[in-house]
Amino acid sequence: MKRIFIIALALLCAVTAYAQNIPQYHDADVEASKEYVEGNAYQKDLLLYVDMLGDTHPYYADSKHRAELDKCAKRLYRECGKIRDVAEFKLLTARLAASLGDGHTAIFYWTSLDRIFPVRVAIDNNRSAIVDASSVELGDLLGREVVKINGKPLSYILKQAREIVSADNDVNFENLVEDYLMISEFWSMLGMSDEVLSLEFADGSHADVAAINKSDLKITQLQNDLSGRVTAPRRVLFDYTIYEEEGICYLQFNQFADRVTHPKNPNLPRFDEFVRDMMADIEAKGVKTLVVDLQYNSGGNSSLGNVLLSYLMPYAELKQYSADVRISELMQTYYPYYKEFTYDGKPLELGRVYSAPMFDHNRGVDVTAGVMQDSTNHVLNFDKERIFKGDVVFIQSKESFSSASLLLTTARDNGVGYIIGEPSGGRPSHYGDILYCTLPNTGTIATVSHKHFIRPNRALVNEKYLTPNIFVPLNNPDKDLVWECILDFFGPNKSKRVVTTSATNDDSYLWDTIYRPVMN
Repeated sequence: MKRIFIIALALLCAVTAYAQNIPQYHDADVEASKEYVEGNAYQKDLLLYVDMLGDTHPYYADSKHRAELDKCAKRLYRECGKIRDVAEFKLLTARLAASLGDGHTAIFYWTSLDRIFPVRVAIDNNRSAIVDASSVELGDLLGREVVKINGKPLSYILKQAREIVSADNDVNFENLVEDYLMISEFWSMLGMSDEVLSLEFADGSHADVAAINKSDLKITQLQNDLSGRVTAPRRVLFDYTIYEEEGICYLQFNQFADRVTHPKNPNLPRFDEFVRDMMADIEAKGVKTLVVDLQYNSGGNSSLGNVLLSYLMPYAELKQYSADVRISELMQTYYPYYKEFTYDGKPLELGRVYSAPMFDHNRGVDVTAGVMQDSTNHVLNFDKERIFKGDVVFIQSKESFSSASLLLTTARDNGVGYIIGEPSGGRPSHYGDILYCTLPNTGTIATVSHKHFIRPNRALVNEKYLTPNIFVPLNNPDKDLVWECILDFFGPNKSKRVVTTSATNDDSYLWDTIYRPVMN
């Protein structure tokens, strides 16, 4: 479950962390045009934003798609002539970003996160209920189905939000909106009251919830006590427990981050060393089932997923994702070394999309040769004798996104294990690898993808969700249903368990430093 207090803080921290280093976007040809010179600040930034989007995002490498964007830009340019403030401009450009169906390409439209509502409304297939509250006074709202907010049907509110929220699919959209509905400013963007939520419930009753200052939000919340659950969230990057009597190893994998990906945090564990030791423990204790819980995973560096997969099937036989990379000036601002890359002996062309293995520097590389263990590389397993031979079970939630989705989809397309839980919030084949820029005339922060990640099974490239083999709701208030399901299918469901817990270092104090939400 989410913690009600973290979203506003995390979003603000993300902006604070990146804002000082985000480059301004400029283009000499655009800025020399008559439309730019004669336009207002919003029209100027609209032209720059369209140019950046068209030159950077892989979708617009297609000439037809780029022509549609340029046609749309003419209409938006006229609309920008009537805009009164930056908030309106952000909404206009947010609609353009959201139309791509890419959760990584977005406009950061918040100007203040100081006012929030102390309840969270969970949304599932256009139905909603209050699931979190921050005070005893609001406790009687828990579990009640909401049908109208501020006099508007929930379906109307979600339709309005869908136009401005960038998301990979409907599941991803609902997850994001659950958080955004807590933020007072979001209701202003929807053209509604931002100080009071007037809630109407399915039973005909009503309640008003006033906005409060973020500083007054209590960390404790009214939710079910998860402490007794095997799958309760742990404030660590990754951790495992072996249940010897059931023959199950439970790995909670919460973040694709470690000392290799964050070399400035030398106290973090290395994931390759962690997995090596876990697999040795599994073999010593005769574990028959490995459970990989990704329901709390917020993404990160996908190389950690390859480390785990190298122990689940022979790595040389693993069918991998392919990545198409669009070359642009903004992309080379972040990755200047691409200027040295070549294709057929020629420099890479701006605007063109390349498959990553096509670069000359990648050709002929033998991945099975392994790498030396140092501070910049993970060590993969190439010993077939060390491949885990038991059952593998992945737990997937609606929030499974980005690198978590990459790992789950790669496993699915290679026939590795089973997935139980909920449909994924991430699209299996998706855009990603975020670049940031600031539009100079309004200060608007924008994010854009410059890669397209394509799943190994190309026959399913248009699939919007990764569907679990066994559907299990993960937010059941009474039972740890997913663990009960695992015991039913993969082990004797005994009441007394012998537990061996790994001696992973406590890295909880680093959790909020590593955690970074999608900037939307």
